[in-house]
Amino acid sequence: MEQPSTEQPFIVTSEHGLHARPAAQLVQVATPFASAVELVADGKAVNLKSIMSVMGVGLSQGAAFSIRATGEDAQAALSALAARLEEQGLARRA
Repeated sequence: MEQPSTEQPFIVTSEHGLHARPAAQLVQVATPFASAVELVADGKAVNLKSIMSVMGVGLSQGAAFSIRATGEDAQAALSALAARLEEQGLARRA
């Protein structure tokens, strides 16, 4: 049976982009979920549970990206990540 997958596009709103601290916060939110969680930007998908992968994307203010979650708790993972991005003023839903 195919795992449920969900994806949400965002725009970076933080003037500092997604640097080390916000990347660490996102990894911290994503890690407890069983679903595979990826950050997708410029046609490249990276593991959102890996701080080095997230920082390697180097998203700056105004950059578009998506978060894709695949698995049994995909919707919960996506909701938690969207809430963190918006609460911290890092990104808004596109």
